[in-house]
Amino acid sequence: MKRIITAMTVGLWMLSACRGRSAHAKNGQDSGLQFSVDTAQLKSMDSLKTAQRRSDSILLQQAGSAPGINAGVGRFFISVPQGWRRVDTLIGNIRAVILDTASSFAGFRTNLSIVSDSMGGMSIDDYLAGTIKSLAQYVPQFSLIGKGERKFGTRSSRWLHYSQNREGTGLENICYVIPDKGIAYILTCSALKGRLLGSRPAFELAVISFTPENP
Repeated sequence: MKRIITAMTVGLWMLSACRGRSAHAKNGQDSGLQFSVDTAQLKSMDSLKTAQRRSDSILLQQAGSAPGINAGVGRFFISVPQGWRRVDTLIGNIRAVILDTASSFAGFRTNLSIVSDSMGGMSIDDYLAGTIKSLAQYVPQFSLIGKGERKFGTRSSRWLHYSQNREGTGLENICYVIPDKGIAYILTCSALKGRLLGSRPAFELAVISFTPENP
């Protein structure tokens, strides 16, 4: 279950990058979640990239079949920042809500994702420790910048600030793990390296509004 954040880091990079490139190719027109794969480009990938994508695919499959995945799906409220969009989608078998910018920059859309997972009786600190270990193992050039505690109402939550570099694209992420009645809600803010701070007001508007709706 602790691999879900790692899997979403992988899946969202793939989704956001592909959507960004598709939009760029169509002069800014939104192409939705569907995109075509350039087979010639895939064939030209070096062995390292091919191995990485194979590993990514396996990770998504493992996370998507883990017990407790999607435990809180559909049971929360979150505000969408002005000018952003909301998409409810599947990444593998992981049900995700994605808020992202309408346009891309350098082939990537700044985004915030929300997924959920059963904590399986674990404490929030144990869950977070397992998550960091998984990120360090599977995410290319993972670098932990900081971590800490943050309260959302009466809920004592945890945050991670980390960077990564995937296929030459540097990304910066802030991830919030918000527990509620045995469910971990995972909110991940993602932007190109150096652009996270500029999107902080939009991220904060959404994160502060997040409210679990478990009976």
